Amino acid sequence: ARRLLGMRDDAVRQVTALRTLKAGRLTVAAAESAAVYLLPAPLRSYVQKFPDIKVSIRRSQLSEIPRQVMDREVDVGFVKHEPAFHELHSVEVFADEMVLVASPDHPFASRPQVAMRDLGAENFVIHHGCAATTDRILRVFEEHATPCRVAAELWSFENVKSFVRERVGLAIVPGITVRQELVDGTLISIPLRELSMPRRTLMIYRDQGYVSDSASELIKLVRSFNWTHAPVAPAASSKLKSRKQGRLHPPAPNRGRPPRPPPLPCGGRRRGLWLPALQQGL
Repeated sequence: ARRLLGMRDDAVRQVTALRTLKAGRLTVAAAESAAVYLLPAPLRSYVQKFPDIKVSIRRSQLSEIPRQVMDREVDVGFVKHEPAFHELHSVEVFADEMVLVASPDHPFASRPQVAMRDLGAENFVIHHGCAATTDRILRVFEEHATPCRVAAELWSFENVKSFVRERVGLAIVPGITVRQELVDGTLISIPLRELSMPRRTLMIYRDQGYVSDSASELIKLVRSFNWTHAPVAPAASSKLKSRKQGRLHPPAPNRGRPPRPPPLPCGGRRRGLWLPALQQGL
């Protein structure tokens, strides 16, 4: 009898701890741009407020996140489009745009604006895991009869930014991914007349009756979070570090830069050659 009473008391204490957020777990699913560049700031506030909750971030393909939330594999997800499941709630929490970025010493840096026709001779660096967004970018090039010359296909935005800093090519990336570099001046944003690609980030979660207390607190925090005053992410990159990485081999006045790698033309629809079958998205 004493053992049963002890087990009952332990169970009561565990339930009480969960209700007061003194214990528990929170699992979030997001694609790279949200997981790496958007969520660190609100999650820092969450961890400071609830230090006993174990937070886990799962990098997922955008197409898989709604199902993961529905199947309770994760508590909250971050996606780009309204989910097809009617049992899921969605709310827009952030908005930005795709931007054309270049090294500060690129010839375009002195121009107030460029047009698509100016990009035909330029090399581009592409994120290999973002097929859906890359498809939209290629359509813009095709609509303006401009070839897109792909010099490198990379697997992360950090790689893309490094290659752009070293002038391997230009890149069109989500604005959230280059906030730090634009502030530091290690990359510049070049207005492109024909580029208009707004992006939304939606937070999705199950009906309130099926949401844990730990997830409910995150939902409230993110919905009211002030993104304007949020620290620039990722926190690991400092201004000094970024500048050093961006200027590893400055050219001497009497010698040219090393030759650029041979580009891969992609003016036509050659997605099958280099885009993955599974679309992870941005």
